[in-house]
Amino acid sequence: MDAPNSRLSALASLRRADRRATGTPASLRRAKRRATGLLLVAAALFAAMRVLADGRGWAGYAEAAAEAAMIGGLADWFAVTALFRHPLGIPIPHTAIIPRRKDAIGASLGGFVQDNFFEPDDVARWVAEQAPAETLGRWLAAEGDAGLVSGPALGRLLETLVSGGHHRAMVDAAVERADRFLVDNYETLRDRIAEEAPVYTPKVLDHHIFNRLHRGVRGVLADMADDPNHELRLRIDAGLRSYAQRLQTNHRLAARVEEALARAGESLQSDGALQNRVDRWLVTATSLLARHAQAEVANVIGATVARWDADDTSARIERRVGRDLQFIRINGTLVGALAGLAIHGVKQVL
Repeated sequence: MDAPNSRLSALASLRRADRRATGTPASLRRAKRRATGLLLVAAALFAAMRVLADGRGWAGYAEAAAEAAMIGGLADWFAVTALFRHPLGIPIPHTAIIPRRKDAIGASLGGFVQDNFFEPDDVARWVAEQAPAETLGRWLAAEGDAGLVSGPALGRLLETLVSGGHHRAMVDAAVERADRFLVDNYETLRDRIAEEAPVYTPKVLDHHIFNRLHRGVRGVLADMADDPNHELRLRIDAGLRSYAQRLQTNHRLAARVEEALARAGESLQSDGALQNRVDRWLVTATSLLARHAQAEVANVIGATVARWDADDTSARIERRVGRDLQFIRINGTLVGALAGLAIHGVKQVL
């Protein structure tokens, strides 16, 4: 079993090394040869017509087509080459655009992804279409490798999330959701507190106590939202780390968690009302996460591109799109030839 895998890995390594050594994939090299070959054919035809013919009749049309084809081919060769490097190594202004503008391109790419792929409403709509609660239920209730592997695996995942700070967006979403709940349910909560208060306390006093409590809790939530190092946030981090460690070492706790999640998965598959509630919660949570992650995604893309070497970035992009760009050179040569024929024909008529 290992031998075939080893041979495949070795072959893949050789192919990667070959790509690094040659600098360009074979398809790109072939496309460049075709574009350059067509340009050389146009140059040879032009030279032949100038030397062997007198420029009259069909020879004039051939010469005009070849001349215009050379102009179009050379212009498009310059335009394509200027994207990735200085043509002929000459530092002409506004050439080697990608190496020179690498950081700006990375920032623009990050902004494009942020604006077009992490729009909270679009992300929420996509999540809603996936029936996430039912899918989550099937995953939780599945057995073996198809589902939740183990409590220790959950613990390791949780530990990784907390260590990388990836849980902070969830905490932000929970804080925002809690504050919105307090605002939206102000009167309901106030009346419930009044009902639970002793009968001998005046309702005015009950409302005053509730208002102070309500403002105090909202103030704590506001402080948590503004301060990434808030004491309660640090306690949440510590509690999650401790729980992650216990999941990995306490087999009884891990078994209880696995059993509870399996039961929750079965309920999610069978209870339509629960599915609807969880779907709404997941859609809301996803929208909040997308909103918090928008700027972070753009920063990650921009920072990643900024770390790349300028020449290496240019080579990466050319390997991806360079083959298609060679067709611009081919089309420029052919369109130039047609334009030359048309212009020469108009000259003959006039």
